[in-house]
Amino acid sequence: MSYVLGVIGHSNAGKTTLIEHIIAELKKENKLIGAIKHDVHDFEIDHKGKDTYRLKSAGASCVAISSQNKWALIQDVDKEKALKEILSFFDYCDYVFVEGYKLEDIPKIEVYRSEFSYTPLVQSGIENVILVVTDEPQRHFGVPTRHIDDYKGIVEFIKHHEHVSKMKK
Repeated sequence: MSYVLGVIGHSNAGKTTLIEHIIAELKKENKLIGAIKHDVHDFEIDHKGKDTYRLKSAGASCVAISSQNKWALIQDVDKEKALKEILSFFDYCDYVFVEGYKLEDIPKIEVYRSEFSYTPLVQSGIENVILVVTDEPQRHFGVPTRHIDDYKGIVEFIKHHEHVSKMKK
């Protein structure tokens, strides 16, 4: 079973960059990693002129593309897929990092940068924040903190939290 961990924060705080570095650290241990990005806007992964785009434009509700190394599914939906449903594709992973989904009932890391003037999400009612990574690690957030560039320390914290979580189950 995958250990699922959210990474939340305001736009341009460095969520994706943090996830990239965490993945790189965990890959050194040959861990299988999944990542899910929540987008509040509509997005396109297809591009005009490509076969999948043409098939979708012709009226297909669902188009898949597959090769020996990867596959992708493009599907119309009437409502956003639940995170739990998306996670079912990631069962084989050791870790799944979820960017966004700040209201989901999963443990979360908040990325907070002092250059932005906003209340940290952990202090504005967002639940299940277990760690704040920040350029101000001496600041009190009510949960443990790590410096935003301390990737090894962040990964050690994640592995410790994963271990404690499994012990509680």
